[in-house]
Amino acid sequence: MAKHKRPDSLTTLQRAIGTRISWARELVMPNQSECARLLGVDASTLNKIERGDRAPSVFLIAALSNRLRVSTDFLLKGVLNGRTDEELALRLAALHPELVLQRQDMAPNTDRNTPSDTPDPPKRPDEEIH
Repeated sequence: MAKHKRPDSLTTLQRAIGTRISWARELVMPNQSECARLLGVDASTLNKIERGDRAPSVFLIAALSNRLRVSTDFLLKGVLNGRTDEELALRLAALHPELVLQRQDMAPNTDRNTPSDTPDPPKRPDEEIH
């Protein structure tokens, strides 16, 4: 047993991570037991993580990211990354309107010669290219 109580902020973070894992898993793999089996963990472990009662290891986060085709940024911080999480973002927004989707490509790019993490938005067919 720990000598000191865990700060509430860490408990809140743990629950938020569990919720995002659950949301992504439900979209890709509705059967929690099957997902746990494929990840090599016990179903009760995955259940506790999704409920926020247990923190996932960094190795499990990496495996979940790969298996669920979602970025670790989404699982850990709730940040959706450009094209990496594009399909997931649209599906999550439809199911969870409380989730705020932030478009990184909306920020002004001050130096066009500097590579960016996000691609330019696609051009509309009626736009002229100069």
